[in-house]
Amino acid sequence: MRKLYKKHWKKFLLLGLLKKAILFVFLFHSSLFASGTYSGVYFTDYEENATIYLANYYPYAHFKDLRISATTSKNLVNDRKKNLYSSIADIDNVRGISGTQLSYLRQDSHLINWNNYTTDWGLTLHQTNFIYALLGTFLGSIFLFFFIYSIVRK
Repeated sequence: MRKLYKKHWKKFLLLGLLKKAILFVFLFHSSLFASGTYSGVYFTDYEENATIYLANYYPYAHFKDLRISATTSKNLVNDRKKNLYSSIADIDNVRGISGTQLSYLRQDSHLINWNNYTTDWGLTLHQTNFIYALLGTFLGSIFLFFFIYSIVRK
């Protein structure tokens, strides 16, 4: 094993540095987080995602309960029938939405029970995360196997 390490120490060092660089990019790159300010209302990453979900899937009556006017609530529901909202900017562009109404949506986004959320395949958020983790572990193991195999084979 010692001979193997002495022979391929540069590859091991390069792989280690490459893994750390990729980790650094994913952990600290600010564009991976969706926080921002729209119409004077600041949204964290979680609030943005939850508000988009709220605007895409909650019924007309729920918007009325949030003190959003009937016309604006109707606009929110009708606009999402064309295309689902993909950002807070899309919601902010709905006719009649003001900063106050965006703050109502943001405040209500904290009350979403994500355990009731299901994907198109009927999976809950926890089940989806488990499948992603399992798949990532499987693919990482395959990569590691072939990486070590290519080093040992030479």
